[in-house]
This record gives sequence, C-alpha cells and structure tokens, in this order.
Amino acid sequence: SISLYHDNLETDSTASASRKKQAGDYVDAEFSYGLTLNTLDSNYQPTEGIKSSFYQTLPIVTDDGIVTNSYRIAKFQQLTDDMIFSVRFLATAVNSITSDDVRITKRAYLPENRLRGFVPGKVGPKDSGDFIGGNYASALNFNTTLPKLLSDLQDLDFNLFIDAANVWGVDYDSSLDNSKIRSSTGLAVDWHTPIGPLSFSFAVPLSKADTDSTETF
Repeated sequence: SISLYHDNLETDSTASASRKKQAGDYVDAEFSYGLTLNTLDSNYQPTEGIKSSFYQTLPIVTDDGIVTNSYRIAKFQQLTDDMIFSVRFLATAVNSITSDDVRITKRAYLPENRLRGFVPGKVGPKDSGDFIGGNYASALNFNTTLPKLLSDLQDLDFNLFIDAANVWGVDYDSSLDNSKIRSSTGLAVDWHTPIGPLSFSFAVPLSKADTDSTETF
C-alpha cells in the first residue's frame, strides 16, 4: 500500500524542550508491505496452526526518514476437544535514517490486547511526565481456554492468560530509557453477541515500573 497524510503536532507550555522541537506540520508519503504465512484451520477462533507475519513501512517523501519493522507470530494447539492453548509474540522497531529523534506519533507503542492490566499507551519511557513510546516494543502472550468454567453459558468463553511486554529505546536521550519487563495475569471473557464478539479482561500486574499506569478491568 501507499499512504499520504498530514501530521500536525502541537505542544503546550508544560512540554519538554525535545517535544517542543517536534511541534509543527509534517507531510508523509509511505510505502508499506507485508508477508504472511498462515496455516490456521480458521481465522476466527482457530484451534490449530501458525500465523507468521512480517510488516515494513518505508519512507517515500518525509521529513525524518522513519522506517518501521514489525514481526508477529501466533501458534495455536488443541489440548482437548474444548481446550485451546495459544502463544503469541510481537516485536516492533522504529528508527530514523536521517534523524536521531523519531517523531512521537511514529514511536512504538503496545497494542491494547498485548499487555492487559496496564493503561494503553501509558507504559515505557516518559519525558516531562508524558509517555513517549519507544524505538522498540515486544510482547509475549500465553492463553488457554477454560471450557469447564460456566459451561452452561454458551455465549461466553473464558480464558486464562499471562502477558509479558516491554517498550524501550529513546534515541534522543538515553537517560529517559526505562527498560523493564512488564507482566500480568488474569481472566478474560469473550461474549458472543448479535453485534459481534465483546472481550473483557480482569488482570493483575505481576511486574511493572514505578512510572507505569495500571488498571484491573
């Protein structure tokens, strides 16, 4: 795919000098592509197989030459007729070929479902109180269905999970880097409704940094 978009960054008086330096208008043209190997028996609620994907975004016309690389793999294994175990891994790298300061809107963040028990976007390095993402992000997720839990409720699926993830790398100031493995465990509920599946998670952080923001539900 080829994308063209306009990015406008504004800061207030509380922003750090490094954030104020990025304020302004940007116009980006990018080329993105992906390669996927998919052996899943179903793309919706798979029980067996692997899905492995690599994605890359390259600059065509840009002010800061940012290149994004991302790799994802998921493995599903059926343990019993109703119990499905899965493991997923994600790795993302965001770097600039022309600058030592990756734009804050381009930096790596963790998807919401990769680190439950933490407030989305509020994990990792901070600059003057602002979460700024990182040059790198990774996550490892373990999940198993619990078919014997409230089995009479046909519209509900229960899952036990363990998440581990990290966001790190501050190219313009290494002293802001806060590299620490964050982890959590909990129970997830998938509710199959007429409008589509809804997911709810109850999570307890196992390890975190002092600056991270956590949440239970």
